[in-house]
Amino acid sequence: MDDVALAAAFLLIAALYASVGQAGASGYLAVMALAGFAPAAMKATALALNLAVAGIGTVLFLKAGRVGWRNL
Repeated sequence: MDDVALAAAFLLIAALYASVGQAGASGYLAVMALAGFAPAAMKATALALNLAVAGIGTVLFLKAGRVGWRNL
């Protein structure tokens, strides 16, 4: 799988999962398994992507006033 297709798949998964309040680790792992990634690389990459998507969502909710620091 070339880099552009992999990035597009990750972007699509991130958008779909984030739209329902999730970060998408299972989707990232599925794409990486189909692309032939090594298991050690899959773990680290899925964790990093999951943290990035969840962090962006948290910041956006904080800025919009939908959640407060006390609730986190």
